[in-house]
Amino acid sequence: MSPQSKPRKKKQGKAPGRRPEQQSPYGALLESAAALRSESWLLADAWASELYATLWLAGSGTDPLVEALRKMDDPAALTALRALAGVGTEESRSAAFAAAETVAARGVAEPSWYVAGTVPDFRDAFLVTNLLGDVEVIAITQERAGLGETVLFMRQPVLGATAIELFATPAEGTVALLEDMIASTPEAFRDEITPLSASDVYDRVWPDVEQFWEDGPDEEAEEGLMGEEDVRHPVQLIALADARVSLLVPKEYEIPAVSPERTDEVVEAFLASEHGIADVEAARAFARIVVSAAVEQNRDPVVYGPASLTAVLILNVAAKLHVSDADLALLPEIVRAWAYFTVDARDLPRDEARAVWDEELPTVLAEFSEAYADPELVAERDGQFR
Repeated sequence: MSPQSKPRKKKQGKAPGRRPEQQSPYGALLESAAALRSESWLLADAWASELYATLWLAGSGTDPLVEALRKMDDPAALTALRALAGVGTEESRSAAFAAAETVAARGVAEPSWYVAGTVPDFRDAFLVTNLLGDVEVIAITQERAGLGETVLFMRQPVLGATAIELFATPAEGTVALLEDMIASTPEAFRDEITPLSASDVYDRVWPDVEQFWEDGPDEEAEEGLMGEEDVRHPVQLIALADARVSLLVPKEYEIPAVSPERTDEVVEAFLASEHGIADVEAARAFARIVVSAAVEQNRDPVVYGPASLTAVLILNVAAKLHVSDADLALLPEIVRAWAYFTVDARDLPRDEARAVWDEELPTVLAEFSEAYADPELVAERDGQFR
């Protein structure tokens, strides 16, 4: 057998001249978007909001993604763009919509749920709170393509959004959804459901949306995107809330401001109440701090509960003011007097509301004391209590 006729072993490895096929950096995203094509607009919005939050946390924003999707003749790319056009800022929504129109004009198939020219229209909204008004749940129901969609926006005065949930509105309506929530947590909320107008919702929620973006990403936000808790971290649906709430009022609308005159009015009302504090000037100094803080936040100054009072005590007293030992000794008495005053000023059930304050005040004062002793806050103080 000649050498030329001997069988040869095949060489292992890649064929000469061939390069490895490169994976698209958007492969996983397109795969998840493709799964949304036959789902619902509601699920698409939730998906897009979480994507928006991921890009926000990464610092890239949506512009690079939208530009990449605009160049693709892929139904999944169009689905992603239609979803992104429903969340985030007006600018980002407009960019995603324009890109989607470009892709659709090339004949790419739309997702089954998309209806051209449709935006969520306000149907109704309601407010549920705990007794002292320190925890609020605002249910906003909007209708799109004949279907009701409800955003539950959970918030605390001073602290802002604590959780956001999205639901297909039950056939029984928004109130039924809230009634189920109250029934499932009977100790958490008052059995009162208060109707809100579209502007009422905007006045309450829009400052929280702005505050969220201004504060920037934090560790909790990053954990919230990867966590598996039943209640979502606001970062997951804040982009959706931004879009939905911004549609509630005309562009020229401005949130009514609490009058600065309200500061003196409430301080004097507190001093005229049966506060029982011998050192009136200490009571005046405290009242001016908590009232001014509320007015600066555009909140009515008598709407305080344990969480909001704790936050103001830490942010406006412990972090900013030197308090003498004598005044520190007076604070428990002054804080209790202020708490009782807010109960009467808001016409809450007196005995029940005072009992709640009595239960919560030790925690409020303990958290303030801990903050006041914090060396970092000690170093930051540059003012005086009085």
